[in-house]
Amino acid sequence: MSTRPSGFEDRLKAALLARLPEEAPAPAPARSFARRYGIPLAVGIATAVVVAVMALPGSTRNGSLPAGGPTGSPNPPATGAPEIRKDPDGSLRLKLPGHDQIPALVDRLKELGVQVALVPKRPRSRCSELGGGYRGPQADPEAEIMQHSDDDFTLKVNAKTVPPGYTLTFSWADYYPLGEQGIGFGVVETSKVPSCSIDYSEGLEEALKARSEPPKDPGKTIEVDVPAPEGLVALVQSLRAQGVSVAVTEKKPATECTHVGGGYRGPQADHEAEVSVGTTPRLRINSKTVPPGYTLVLTKPARPSSPYAKVGYGVKETSKVTPCEIDFSSTDEEWAEAQARLKELQGGPQLLPAPPATSSR
Repeated sequence: MSTRPSGFEDRLKAALLARLPEEAPAPAPARSFARRYGIPLAVGIATAVVVAVMALPGSTRNGSLPAGGPTGSPNPPATGAPEIRKDPDGSLRLKLPGHDQIPALVDRLKELGVQVALVPKRPRSRCSELGGGYRGPQADPEAEIMQHSDDDFTLKVNAKTVPPGYTLTFSWADYYPLGEQGIGFGVVETSKVPSCSIDYSEGLEEALKARSEPPKDPGKTIEVDVPAPEGLVALVQSLRAQGVSVAVTEKKPATECTHVGGGYRGPQADHEAEVSVGTTPRLRINSKTVPPGYTLVLTKPARPSSPYAKVGYGVKETSKVTPCEIDFSSTDEEWAEAQARLKELQGGPQLLPAPPATSSR
């Protein structure tokens, strides 16, 4: 998207960096998923992030307990491996597996002679391995482990995608709940296969420990829709009347505000501690989602009358709440120009979502 309006990408990058968790692992340099597969930038960010190990949506690893299993069960139910097809050239091809299919898939690939390994994900205190050393983007598209078919992504395994001396790895977590979604896989030199990888989900250790204890009552729960800009004041008044610690921060230009923002709670290992629920989304407010010492922060957009204006939301420590945050979003004119250019390039419907993101995290 080299035709993106001037300054737009820099501001978007700065906004995303400001929202990253403070202790996120450093990713290996990699070509973006969006650029590699021709997906528009905003759509690519929402779809997946590619680092050394690729994490993709679509698995059953969604933070909920296994269906039909007892609360706190330490092992998610494993299911059979996805169908593995053999191409005329001898390559093995399969659709992206669900998280619960990974153990069976690894066993099946080993039976077929593939050098493959299962890398368990562990809490920070139980793993000192950061991983890394994975193959980056390949100049030859046929050497990429992930291939794009007509209607889906597939994994293609052969001597090009997993060459001699390399191992195909899949991440596996044997515990629930889990905040991080998706599956992780990559190709790494066999001598560098990690014994484990760190799960950085916030509150993971506490969540795992709490499974052996009686569940705690989160108390009164309030569920409300994220309001339109014009309904923000009324919602804040209503929540405060119900005893909720809530604050409003306003997006402003850098010349009017020195606060970059950030400091919000990241993804929670316990899905019941997430403040947002559903795709609409709705806000779920109780002692788990907004714990003592924390505040629900609603963000007033810089241009409330804009047709693209959205109210942001997040949870941060009360002592870190600021009255304003720097607005890194583009102008309405820049978004209109970007959408028009995207439509021209693709010759189809506009795919660029309206700004800004609905979450302040």
